[in-house]
Amino acid sequence: SPDIFEFAARGGKLLLAHGLQDVLVSTRATEDYYERLLQIFGGIDNVASFVRYYEVPGFGHAVSSQFNATWDSLTALEQWAEGGVAPANQVTVDTVGVPGRSRPLCDYPKWARYNGTGDVNAAASFTCVYP
Repeated sequence: SPDIFEFAARGGKLLLAHGLQDVLVSTRATEDYYERLLQIFGGIDNVASFVRYYEVPGFGHAVSSQFNATWDSLTALEQWAEGGVAPANQVTVDTVGVPGRSRPLCDYPKWARYNGTGDVNAAASFTCVYP
């Protein structure tokens, strides 16, 4: 249920991440949940005060042989919930497909677009853009 008003009112923070290669749970389910949050909370400005949603290209359900995304989400959540510092410029690093390859985690609905120059395995070579 997107009825998480009490959670938000108590200062709760929610990080959502979904692998775009997840064959068990469709990303559409998470996208739909996020869109319903936007509707009932009155838009992105209100939702962004307590929710971040990232879609991770190449990542499957919990693990992947193409892109095993690692990200220190606990530190990001701790800094946000306890220190008031919202996640920004988050990066995920692959440990399986191309170990060390990194990508930016873009606030949904943005996605990581290659800049056209630079190392294709480095997050710095990508920019988060709207579709």
